[in-house]
Amino acid sequence: MKLETMIKSAFTDWAEEAQVPAGLADRALRRRTRQRSLKIVVAMGSTVLLAGAAAVVAVSATGTTPRPSAPVIRPEAVSMDTTLRTDLSDSFPRHLVAAGHTAVAAYFTGRWLPSAKKPKNFERTWYLYNQSSLTYQKTSWTYLDVAPGMHRAAVLDGQLPTSRVGILDLSTNKVTRWISFDHPVGGVSWAPDGRRLVVTAYDWNPDSFEHYGENLRTGFYVMDADAEPGTFHSLPGNSDNPNSRTDFKWSHSGTMLKTYTAMKPFWKFYDLNGKPQPTPPFEADSPEPAGLSPNGDLLTEFGPSTGPNITVTNVKTNTVVAILPIEQAKAWADDDHLFAIGCAEKACKGSGEFHNRLLLVGLDGTITPLTGFQDSRKQGAWSPVFTHR
Repeated sequence: MKLETMIKSAFTDWAEEAQVPAGLADRALRRRTRQRSLKIVVAMGSTVLLAGAAAVVAVSATGTTPRPSAPVIRPEAVSMDTTLRTDLSDSFPRHLVAAGHTAVAAYFTGRWLPSAKKPKNFERTWYLYNQSSLTYQKTSWTYLDVAPGMHRAAVLDGQLPTSRVGILDLSTNKVTRWISFDHPVGGVSWAPDGRRLVVTAYDWNPDSFEHYGENLRTGFYVMDADAEPGTFHSLPGNSDNPNSRTDFKWSHSGTMLKTYTAMKPFWKFYDLNGKPQPTPPFEADSPEPAGLSPNGDLLTEFGPSTGPNITVTNVKTNTVVAILPIEQAKAWADDDHLFAIGCAEKACKGSGEFHNRLLLVGLDGTITPLTGFQDSRKQGAWSPVFTHR
């Protein structure tokens, strides 16, 4: 079995994976629509294509009261900066990549650790955006997620699963507190409010290929980042998702939790105590990482198959808004622009589909390269992690 086939099979539920969708090798890109120009900031390299301006995305700030004895870390306000920033100099960005109110807060490169017969574990090397150096810096953390506002991160260190999560101050690069857990944990995700965390517990390394197909998840914690973990909720992995990593994520509204299912409906929803909940309208209709737009009106879906293409539909009116010549919709920059993975327009055939880069794509068809090209089949390809800046 080829390496890229194993990665696709084992980790299709990871929204942050850079691997492009399967079955694109013999498809051609549609012709792009006419592009309009707008001034942008380029970190390094030259501007090729230009995109439209970004709109404001509002983020709520709610959460539970922290314990009195703990140092209080106030939720940071989301930046009002909507400057478009690119770094075209290398395959891996060194300078901030951002558009609208969304930024690449971190990224990781990945490799399979070899063993005698087959790859054993998937290992990430993480790069965090450093507020002091204004560059992405390599870190030693095993797993992480960045809070809205990009002022702190939740980090896991050492071999997974681990017994603690650190709260990292990104302005000083210092861990302000460690949170210990009774059940070992292997995944963490910030709520849209920037205060709460969902921490997923496992009884084995969730990135172990040896345990592919096994339900390694044991449950989860929901907590305020400034408080103690609180109650452990037992909820093993789903039988409808064979992947060993089955982290809990936050719903679009931030009021529920969700886990990927690998089949339609693509997400299962739970309240904060682990009780199954009805699926919110349209939120489980697509496996694309971008999902619903910030205003909840637009949904990204793969296809039609003449592409690669991504179709954007207005779910309120059931009308197609755009068909975009991209391989994958990664995240929304605002209600009119998407972060996307795309390959070179005239070479997106055969192995050319893996020669791709991060783009900003407007619903009007404007396309702006954000980073240099990479070969996403190779070990060491980078995968972005997005958050509100």
